Amino acid sequence: MLLGFIFTGFILIVVGLLVKHYPNLLAGYNTMSEEKKKEIDIEKVSTIARNVFVLMGAAVIDASIIMYFFEISKKIQVNVISAIIVLGVVILIIWSNRVPKLK
Repeated sequence: MLLGFIFTGFILIVVGLLVKHYPNLLAGYNTMSEEKKKEIDIEKVSTIARNVFVLMGAAVIDASIIMYFFEISKKIQVNVISAIIVLGVVILIIWSNRVPKLK
């Protein structure tokens, strides 16, 4: 279970780094028309996405190691890791929607 959580954390970190360099990986951005893409400050949005994904990955790895050494039950471990990911996605959506549009 520990290796699975650590692998998940590393995947989140890699996704965060990839999103910064390839913003088309963001959901919906790659299907937008060129006019809509010009209205979005993709530099800020991709930076926010990178930061949130990297922090989520680090939090998943840290939490899984801590829970492993304190011998927390597997059910609680899964719930905590799931909560970290869901909370991270909610924060990502809120923060990325607050980026002002370009004119």
